[in-house]
Amino acid sequence: MRDDVAMQETLDTLGAAIRAARKERGFTQEGFAAHAGIDRSYFGAIERGEFNITIGTFTTIAAGLRVPAWALLKRGAAGEPDA
Repeated sequence: MRDDVAMQETLDTLGAAIRAARKERGFTQEGFAAHAGIDRSYFGAIERGEFNITIGTFTTIAAGLRVPAWALLKRGAAGEPDA
């Protein structure tokens, strides 16, 4: 149970970091999903923390945002605007 809570908190935090970086770059969800080649509804669910995404999807998102993947992880962990 505790691991499930920690996982959900991580997914929520990562999704929020991705959303903030996307908005800072002026993308809508739909526009970014098309830019990155990701289904719009799937991308929205990622931002809401509803999916445990693969490293491949995560790096695709980071590349589409033109930020290193580690910057999104750091931002999510610290709540800092590094990305």
